[in-house]
Amino acid sequence: MAEDISERLLKAFTEFEAVADAGTAEDAARGLDEATLQLFWQRWPHVGKWAGALWRLLDEELAEAATPHEESPHHDVGGSG
Repeated sequence: MAEDISERLLKAFTEFEAVADAGTAEDAARGLDEATLQLFWQRWPHVGKWAGALWRLLDEELAEAATPHEESPHHDVGGSG
């Protein structure tokens, strides 16, 4: 299941980046048809909230991984010897 989610998210990013690279947000706002605008308006809050939550979770994990554990036997402060 994780592979499926990863693959789908990578494909979605590729497509979303292609859209973002094709023009500015202002271009999109002016150029999208009414149905697409309505769909974006309706669905973006859910997608944006999900993406924000994922980003925060991953950011927290990375911050924890970058913090040395003071009591870890693998923690090397260097400078001695």
